[in-house]
Amino acid sequence: MKRIFKVKGLTLFSSGAVKFICAVILYLTASDASAQISSDFDFSLGVNYAAAEQTLDFFEYRTGDADFVAKLRGNQLAAETSILLARTEKPPDDFRDQLIIARNNPGFESDVYGFFPAKNHIRELRQLIDEIKSKQLDRRIAATVASFFPSQAKISTRFSVYLVVIGNERAAAYERRVVWNNDTPAFVNDDEGEPVIVVNLARMITHQRAVKAQFIDLLSTTAHECFHAAFSILKKSLPESVKPKIPAEYLLELVQNEGCAYYLSLQVSLGGETPNMNWFRITSNSIETLNNVLAEMLSKNISNSRVQQLLMDANLSGSFEKNYGAAAGQRMAYEIDKHLGRPALNETLLKGGRGFILAYQQACIRDPSLPRIDQKIITILERPE
Repeated sequence: MKRIFKVKGLTLFSSGAVKFICAVILYLTASDASAQISSDFDFSLGVNYAAAEQTLDFFEYRTGDADFVAKLRGNQLAAETSILLARTEKPPDDFRDQLIIARNNPGFESDVYGFFPAKNHIRELRQLIDEIKSKQLDRRIAATVASFFPSQAKISTRFSVYLVVIGNERAAAYERRVVWNNDTPAFVNDDEGEPVIVVNLARMITHQRAVKAQFIDLLSTTAHECFHAAFSILKKSLPESVKPKIPAEYLLELVQNEGCAYYLSLQVSLGGETPNMNWFRITSNSIETLNNVLAEMLSKNISNSRVQQLLMDANLSGSFEKNYGAAAGQRMAYEIDKHLGRPALNETLLKGGRGFILAYQQACIRDPSLPRIDQKIITILERPE
């Protein structure tokens, strides 16, 4: 079997390594800023605006150096991730060449790199950048993320956040791990390199027209990604016994990681309110789909290509309803928090994907009306390593 590597939102079989996530855009409430931050949970954000500003300058003919713009760190990260999300391959200079063509044309039949949402909203994007620069995000985001980690979690790091205005339409934001060779990124496994967060500001524009609402979207999206980045650091300290070894366990880790991050966004969006009935319907269906996928993955005859497809579908199917892994995980995190309490949910981060599913099983025992994980799967998960 080929080497398994993790991608934020999926797991692929290949020789490279990347991590990313499609972010959900939800409201970040003001109360999060006042949350108590553990002294052991220490991170800060280094925000890089170069790619966003220089790309807008290029589209407005304020600069003509396409090679310089294409090689900015943020744009390299966005270009490589766009190719991955489009599930295609491109020659090395394709991004630079398409950037030049985009500046001089009104549109493409296939906008792989997402140039035109930025080109068509230059004024709004500059207003949003000015709004971001006038605010300080670190403390509010840190408080929100810290509330989802166990008290014994010790994390001290600085995350680089690259603001861009281009990118594939499937992702508003994502986290990847890289090693930099000067200014060129090499994408690595989650136990190597540094986590970097990329946020496509053009996706904020398309969702909300008012700059203050766009800024709220950015806060929520960045907090969501910071959870992933912080969790990737925490996982380094976990014992080998809780780390995934087979395809089904990689899926469970994805469900846990995405579920908690999406639940974070859901909670700050709704506050103490209950989600609507459609959310319960979608997430119940997603748990049923997860049951079927887990059963298939536990089969000895499943191929690597089939595993890859199932994992891609778990969080890259184009909508929340189709992203069965993220939707199922969000519902599980919600029910664990509701029935077992926040400390129990936070503790699952130390117990891996198996621990997350088994905690949900305990929630189901307390509330038999919840959509269940099949008992045959639970029996397999409960077996000692």
